[in-house]
Amino acid sequence: MAKSPSNASADGTDQNLESDALAPLIEEAPRAASGISLWQYIILVGAGAFATTLAQQRVLGNYPTTFLLKDHLHLKREDVSFFFFVATFAWNLKPFAGILTDAFPLFGTRRKSYMVLGAGLAGILWLVMAQFPSAYSLLLLASVGMNIATVFASTVMGGLMVEAGQAFGASGRISSLRQAVQSVSQIVGPSLGGLLAAKMMFNHEFHPTWWTVTMVICAGSVLALAVLTMVVLREKPVPRPAIEVVERPEVRIPPLMIAGLLAGGVTATALYMAKDYWKIGVSLYALVGMFFLIIVLMLIPTRNATVVKAQGQLNQILESRTLWMAVFMLFLVYTVPGFNTALTFRQEDVMKFGQGFIGNLGSVEGILGVIAAGFYFAFCKRLNLRTLLIGGVGINALTTLLYLLYHPGTPTWTIVGIHATGGFWVVISELSLMDLAVRSTPAGCEALGFALMMSVRNFGIALSDLLGSKMLDAHLVQFETMVVINAATTLVILFFVPFLPRIVMSRREGESHK
Repeated sequence: MAKSPSNASADGTDQNLESDALAPLIEEAPRAASGISLWQYIILVGAGAFATTLAQQRVLGNYPTTFLLKDHLHLKREDVSFFFFVATFAWNLKPFAGILTDAFPLFGTRRKSYMVLGAGLAGILWLVMAQFPSAYSLLLLASVGMNIATVFASTVMGGLMVEAGQAFGASGRISSLRQAVQSVSQIVGPSLGGLLAAKMMFNHEFHPTWWTVTMVICAGSVLALAVLTMVVLREKPVPRPAIEVVERPEVRIPPLMIAGLLAGGVTATALYMAKDYWKIGVSLYALVGMFFLIIVLMLIPTRNATVVKAQGQLNQILESRTLWMAVFMLFLVYTVPGFNTALTFRQEDVMKFGQGFIGNLGSVEGILGVIAAGFYFAFCKRLNLRTLLIGGVGINALTTLLYLLYHPGTPTWTIVGIHATGGFWVVISELSLMDLAVRSTPAGCEALGFALMMSVRNFGIALSDLLGSKMLDAHLVQFETMVVINAATTLVILFFVPFLPRIVMSRREGESHK
């Protein structure tokens, strides 16, 4: 896949969120266990979705950070990709944040304390980054911490969404709110980020004031979320759970998983020892480490009912052949050599685009992505998943070849058309793959199973960009060749579709499993 949204959400439906429609529900429904009303949930979920999406280094911070690393610190494509890989890796561990916030209340609350501390710490670390634009190590360290804090705030926002949906019977509406707000952030973020990057690197000179402005905007959004949570979320204290004997599930680690981890560790070590490939080795160590954490979580002795439940779900997930086939498919699709960072370099160095125009192109993709989501919503009930998957991934691979036209002299309208077409078909492809992930998740462990597959997806996107950047920086291929490789390897992956279970692939949206 040529380009993929880094942290885009794929859930939500087209429900009405107007006050007239919600008023009867609010009057009749009891307050949730946390003691707040549906309107308060709506405020918190909407603000949480906006702040934790906009204030990400791959949304509003994407272009300012990229051009700071590229034009001020003079890093290569591979180095920029590696920075983002390390900085945003915490998003791959979001399932563990969910288990932690559910199982271990903080200062007597399961939501409020985690949200306030997560959003507050993220805001402080954005301000820390404002002070060190020229210190790579400090910038990376603060970025890692900021992303960890934002993951906790985002996880709590998801928990509040689920609570509201269950307590008030409004899961579709509140999911729609979250998706709509995230879409707005993903449209506004690139344009605003591009504008700020243009001012920051005006006349190819670094102007630190605009870097500071960017960091303050990001910090302000999450700090406002922390304050809003303190005011609105009056969560009832969670009583200290009594220690009870909980029957732990019998743990069975699949031999293939152990063999895969050993093979991954050996490969990562070999790459790390090779001077020119150590960054890719580190990325594979990270993947192996994530699955190692899963095994540790499954084996750790505990009496905490939430953790024991998670252990049982993980056990069920590891035994699901359908899920692992879907995971394998997702990993292959998302780890084909990509050119996200390479494209940004080409836009500035070869095409001579301004940062503001580059940001606007990103927003064009976001707008077409929202339209694509509407098309998928309309057609998923008419076509089976096999047709959607082959069509979405296949056409996305073919439209990637449009980037062969990406050279100086190409009319502006053609460039905009390439990004619009790509933005549409990337999301169609993305949604078909998310549909596969949802259908492949075993019943009874939907949230954790889906979250783990999203971790594989996010990891694949980051590794794809790192691989593509490495190949270009090492002069193994030219940009045009990378485009062909990306399209060809994506098409080859479609040969694995026939091996996916027929019961999953042959159904249309809404049809029975039987």
